[in-house]
Amino acid sequence: MIILDMAFNVSDISLVPTLIATLLAGHGLRKRSLSPSGAFVAFFTGITMLSPPLRSFGVSLIMFYLIGSRATKVGKSRKAQLEEGHQEAGYRSASQVFCNSSSALAATLLWSAAFVPNSLASQLLPSLLVVPGRPYISTEWCPISPQVTSGWSRALVLVSLGCAQYSHVSTKV
Repeated sequence: MIILDMAFNVSDISLVPTLIATLLAGHGLRKRSLSPSGAFVAFFTGITMLSPPLRSFGVSLIMFYLIGSRATKVGKSRKAQLEEGHQEAGYRSASQVFCNSSSALAATLLWSAAFVPNSLASQLLPSLLVVPGRPYISTEWCPISPQVTSGWSRALVLVSLGCAQYSHVSTKV
């Protein structure tokens, strides 16, 4: 077990991301589209993706949730034919929630570690894994500009949006 030498305060967690993550995870649990373990992973993923100062991570998560919920309602008869062990309400487990959100979650954590100096991700992820970049300040630089941070911010944002094929890091201007 690794013991981290850092102080963690409840005030480090923002209220709005916590409320939105709680509402979405609670909604999924109440409608039985999430198992209790799935709701826990959804809550953790929600807080993680809604907390960075760059809102595209959280907005993409909410859109994915809403579109996925709607698609499940519209295509439930087809889904029942395709899925082995299909349950009417969906009832996604922790592993399903994690598998569906893992690339966006990883991109969000790496972006936060690199571009938000005092974030929990920047304190937890080793500097060998993440090279700190220019701190993100929305009025100073665009996170999807290929000219900034050698394109790393752009790549991570596009991966979190599901645009992995367009997210290659480029040093060309």
